[in-house]
Amino acid sequence: MQKVRPEPETALMDAVVRLVSKNGVENVSTRAIIAEAEGVGTDVYLYRLFGNKENLLLRTFLREDEKLVDEVMKRSDVLWESSLPSGDRFRHFWHSVWLWLTVAHPETCLFLNRYYYCSFCGEQAKQGHIALCAPLTEKWSPLFPGVNVGRMLDTAVGMVLATAFQVCSGRMPDDGTAAESGYRMMEGLLSFYRKQTEKSMTAYR
Repeated sequence: MQKVRPEPETALMDAVVRLVSKNGVENVSTRAIIAEAEGVGTDVYLYRLFGNKENLLLRTFLREDEKLVDEVMKRSDVLWESSLPSGDRFRHFWHSVWLWLTVAHPETCLFLNRYYYCSFCGEQAKQGHIALCAPLTEKWSPLFPGVNVGRMLDTAVGMVLATAFQVCSGRMPDDGTAAESGYRMMEGLLSFYRKQTEKSMTAYR
């Protein structure tokens, strides 16, 4: 059976994810992207579809970021599962997101970390990230009335990415230590915001 080649747009973005996840953004050239992109051959498609390398990087970031936000959105359904104790709900949620990043999609984890904290990541990327997180913020807002849920989620997503990055990059062993450490930090973050919620609710009584 003949293998179906990806469309040039997909091939170029997939190539960017692979290269950036290995080498970082600053070390990835247009020539390297073309060489890595399956079936593209020349830089014609890159400039026709994206205009320049910076736009290709931005579009790739938003694609990968959307994947992560969508997964967090789906996996957070367990937080409303009344058949589970509240502590178990959050641990289940954390564990499922952790496995998605570190086992199923380590390249996405590495790419998002390396792009978001590099010089190429500008205001468009940050505003795009906020827009992608808007439905997630709306979904979580009833759990934390009276607090800035958008800020909380931005911190939380950054926390899980940074912790998972340690494992995906080989800086920490995948022995459960990093996952548990990340879980404890996240638990502390949510505990802080729960207290803010309680203060807000008390003020309105």
